[in-house]
Amino acid sequence: MTGHPALAVLLGTTDASTHELHDLRTDVDRAWQLSHSSQYGALAGLLLTQLADLEGAARIARGGHRTDVARLLTRAYQAAAATFARQDEADASWLAADRATYWAEEAGDPLGAVASGFRMGHAFITLRRLDQAEHVANQGITALEPLATAPNCAPEALSLYGAMHLLLAVVYAREGDWSGTRRVIQEARRIASIIGIDRNDYNTEFGPTNVELHAVSTAVDLGDGGEAIDLAEGIDASGLSPERQARLLIDLARAHAQRRHIGEAVSALLEAERLTPEQVQRHSFVRQVVHDLLNLAGRRATPDLLDLARRIGA
Repeated sequence: MTGHPALAVLLGTTDASTHELHDLRTDVDRAWQLSHSSQYGALAGLLLTQLADLEGAARIARGGHRTDVARLLTRAYQAAAATFARQDEADASWLAADRATYWAEEAGDPLGAVASGFRMGHAFITLRRLDQAEHVANQGITALEPLATAPNCAPEALSLYGAMHLLLAVVYAREGDWSGTRRVIQEARRIASIIGIDRNDYNTEFGPTNVELHAVSTAVDLGDGGEAIDLAEGIDASGLSPERQARLLIDLARAHAQRRHIGEAVSALLEAERLTPEQVQRHSFVRQVVHDLLNLAGRRATPDLLDLARRIGA
């Protein structure tokens, strides 16, 4: 993403490679599969060529074909933004989300622009610019509210409306706002109950289960490990992506660490590593909780904990 994505094509000093739309769509679907399973290395290799191919194709496409390519570019940049944020590469995530917003507008996809804002909000959280993340979330909620409260609202709009509430809940929790967090989580539950099932509109995985995952995560952020553990016991996340399943385990490990349950925390992290090894080995929360567990265990640190600490560089 460094520099102009298709400068030589723009200047006419090279021809854009021609690719079948079906092949481009297959690659973007594959990018999201890799993102949802936290396979960062494979995704990086795919995006390295995919983004350039799509940007070049957009420069030569016309009419409806350009609209189709623009939609694919939106989705590809959203995948990049989501994955960069999870790896603490917040500046790259912000850039990818901004480009996704541009191509969503080019595609005539206003909901795609909202979804791109959702990705940007997570980039701001990673940057610890909570005021900006809060602004993005409230902007999306305000824009979507007339649609979301209308009869027979499309589930895609409801999913994004709910996802923006979850984004706002994370912001409030990181700010230490107990009442705001609980209020917004409860509103997200209400929205999810209208949808009724776990969906994956715009790759947000919004639905009743993901709301409860956020209830666990925000409880940990607020320092209430006991509530987080109680909430986690009633969640079956097996229908969600490996990334979401592992993230629940990471948050559960954080909760157990707050309660000084060293064995339970290590067990949760090892299970998360089995599901998504790259996420566990790169996530800042994991490094912090392992560091805390080592301090708690002292000389009694188990081989499992010590081996995990070595693998993640903690």
